[in-house]
Formats: sequence, structure tokens, C-alpha cells
Amino acid sequence: MAAAATAGQPSAHDRVQKSALFNAPGRPRPLARRLAIHNLVVRTIRRFFEDRSFHEIPVTAMADHPARTQLDGMVLNGFPNVWCESELLPGRGRREPRHLRGFKLMEASGLGLSLDDLTDLQEDLLKAVALNLGADLLGGRDVTRLDRILQVSHPRIKYRQALEILASRGCSLPFGEELPAEAEATLSRFCGNLPFMVTHLPASLDDGLALADPEDESATLSSTYILPYSGITMKGRVRAGDPSIAGFSLGLGNLLQYLMGLESVMDTLIDPMDRISRLMTPPTTGGSAAADGDDR
Repeated sequence: MAAAATAGQPSAHDRVQKSALFNAPGRPRPLARRLAIHNLVVRTIRRFFEDRSFHEIPVTAMADHPARTQLDGMVLNGFPNVWCESELLPGRGRREPRHLRGFKLMEASGLGLSLDDLTDLQEDLLKAVALNLGADLLGGRDVTRLDRILQVSHPRIKYRQALEILASRGCSLPFGEELPAEAEATLSRFCGNLPFMVTHLPASLDDGLALADPEDESATLSSTYILPYSGITMKGRVRAGDPSIAGFSLGLGNLLQYLMGLESVMDTLIDPMDRISRLMTPPTTGGSAAADGDDR
């Protein structure tokens, strides 16, 4: 029989339990850990916008029109920098009874920002979030990975340049096509597995709101921020109008997926509504609610 653990020293079981909190990418963390990371990230984003003198604007919950309409309206009403939390509806909209909470969008708009100003703002926001996360929440390996992105500027590649890079690696795409996940992965490797931006997207991929690039009328003053393994996490554009307004949206789920090194954005959810319903409904058989599994 194995000797009992020395007083004051963790047992083998305790060491396994602790190491499980910092497992390899692809393993969701316990519920309490996901909640702590989610709340810290949201607080950091809120503080970032406050420090940059952005006004938080309440937007209509589950609005049929995008939140940017309300944000742009507030900018035109005299608030030069505004932001809000909105919500990404599931595919079936309000008809989806088991709507998954946590897929938030953080959206911002500002007056007088160029595309370079906008991409700088997005990079500063990502770095502010990464800087505020420690090994006590993420684990040493993920913190080391995030430390690396703090030390360098994140690559910015024009869409046409991205197509040339892909073609040189055997992946030819016609101008105007969306970049598939395989293309994003190829570009990520080209950029050293750093977060990177693809800018000056073709006009065919925009809904007509972005300004045209004065040097290339087939391209727009827009960008996507792609994070390794989690894909497009931020979208930005300088919007047409008089005056022009720049803005971007950030998908909180994708950001959390990247920060925690998870394979699926679904693993970032705190709790889907169907799971909550099961926990709140008394079992009708001899089984217990715990039979459904609890990752807390």
C-alpha cells in the first residue's frame, strides 16, 4: 500500500486534480474558473474603454437592428467615442428556446479615426486584456503564450497580400472570396502564430457601409483581427458618411477561446439555458441532477 502523503505535502491525487486545471488546449476549465476568467476579461474591457474616454451606451436588448446603428447615432449626437455590450443572436433568433448565454459582442464607434487608428485601438485592447491575466487563472503555459504577444506588434496584411501569401503556399483564391478556415490557419503560421489583421477587404465582402480605399476602389477601409485557433475575433471598418465614423466589434466568445487555448468556442460558455433548466427541474426518476455531469 502506498505511504500516506507527508503532512503539509499534496497527495498524488491532489497534484493530478490541480494539474487538470491547466490541461492542454482543447480541455474546458471548471465552471468557476471559466466564470472568473470571463468576469476579469469583461472588467478589463470596460476599464480600457473608460480610460480611453469612451461613453458606454445602453442598447436595445435583442434588437432587430445592429447595435452599431445606435452607436453611430450617438456619435452624430455629440458623443465622439462610444461603446456597448450587445448580443449575438443564435441562428434561429428568438425562436431558439435554448439560447446560449455568453456570446456577447463588444462594439465601439468613434469620430475622426483612420483605419490605422482603429487597428491600433484593437491591438491595444487585446494586449490590455492579455496583460491583466495571470498564471493563477490561466496556467503557466498559456500565460507564456500571451506574454509573447505583448512584446511585438501584430502583423497587418492587406487582403491582396494575403492572397499572394496563400498562392505561394499552394492555396489559390480569387479576389473577393472570403478566407476559409484553412487559409486563416496558413496565414497564422506565416505570421508566427501571432494574432494578425487582414486589412483592406474587398468591397464584395462588405455590406456597403465601409469607405472605399482611395488607392484601390475594389477594396475598403476595413479589417478583420484573426487569433490563432479561434479565427476572426474582431471586425473593424471606417464607415461611409458625412462625417465618417470608425468602429469595430469584438466577439467575446472567440476572445475567451483564444485566451484559454480551447478547441471550441462552445467550451467558453458559462452555462447554456438547457443545462440550467435541467438543474432547476427536480428529477422525476431515482437519478440525481448530478447524473447529467457537472464540471464545477
